[in-house]
Amino acid sequence: MGLFGKKEPKATGIIGVDIGAGGIKAVELNKEKGRMRLLTYGYSTSRDHDSESVLIDDAKKAAKILRDIMKKADIKSQRVNASLPSHSIFHAIITIPAPKDSKQSLKPLIENQVKKLLPMPIEEMILDSTVIDKKKEDDKDKKKEGGDSKVATSVPATSKHMRVLVSGAPKTLVAKYVNIFKAAKVQLSSLETEVFALIRSLIGKDKSRIMIVDIGYERTNISIVDKGLPFLHRSIKAGGINVTKMIAKQMGITESEAEQTKVDLAVGKQNGLPPVLKEAMMPILHEIKYSLQLFDQQSFHGNSTVEKIIITGGSAHLPKIDTFLSEALNINVYLGDPWARVATPAGLRPVLDEIGPRFAVSVGLAMKELEDK
Repeated sequence: MGLFGKKEPKATGIIGVDIGAGGIKAVELNKEKGRMRLLTYGYSTSRDHDSESVLIDDAKKAAKILRDIMKKADIKSQRVNASLPSHSIFHAIITIPAPKDSKQSLKPLIENQVKKLLPMPIEEMILDSTVIDKKKEDDKDKKKEGGDSKVATSVPATSKHMRVLVSGAPKTLVAKYVNIFKAAKVQLSSLETEVFALIRSLIGKDKSRIMIVDIGYERTNISIVDKGLPFLHRSIKAGGINVTKMIAKQMGITESEAEQTKVDLAVGKQNGLPPVLKEAMMPILHEIKYSLQLFDQQSFHGNSTVEKIIITGGSAHLPKIDTFLSEALNINVYLGDPWARVATPAGLRPVLDEIGPRFAVSVGLAMKELEDK
């Protein structure tokens, strides 16, 4: 799902750009034999700016950081797929009357329903929608022969309503991103929400009910995906910076020293999640439990439960965090691998495995090229 986008013929490479509070991540992929291949990557850190809002509101500064990344990483492509921050995006599943025929436009029906839920006037938003309950009729020959027409759908064939997944972004926010890439002198091909990039890089064609927990620098985004579509999304202000601050407080060291300690813990061998990290993870654990409860209470999926959890983001490499969450939730928890569906040089795997969680969004953005083709 993209809030806007266009196809570009004869394109060679594509850059996935993720602008977040922890910095800018850029991945350059190229389509090769039906699969995306890694060309190069680069990133900045939070030390290059004061906050996420600084980058979004200061197009020139963000553009300079991006150009510097491209230069150092030797990124040659000039086309970009980028993401909008999840906490700034409107997500909802609405129910609309099923159209009487395929020629009837769904747009008025969707807008009439969703405008009651939007946080601002619909005229100030850019909306994108995906129909969840799709009905497919048999070929015309059967109709001509008088045969019974079958319906393949996730709701009864006689249903008078259908569900639609709607995402929306403020036009002012979209304009800020457009200005950033214009200042960077690269071509913005599409903007989409982070969750769809994560589904692409971490889930692929898996139709299971999966929760994605993206533990970023300042925020943690939680999404529950069923059959490739996000049915629930929540965002809380708790992330890697909270872990850093707690380490600094308990050990009596500076935040920069605590950040290095966190890195050392991530690469070291631990028997379990250290107590200081357990305490820092509690707000995220509580939100995961609450999200699971919300999903279980929804009736549209037959009260089916989440089958597994994938964790990603800069703090996903904390030692034994997957084991800690799995034991606390009694659900299998896995560290996401965004490179699993990308061809990469064998010699780079140790490095790519280490940085992978931070690049899950940017990899998924660049992988959109396969869909567009």
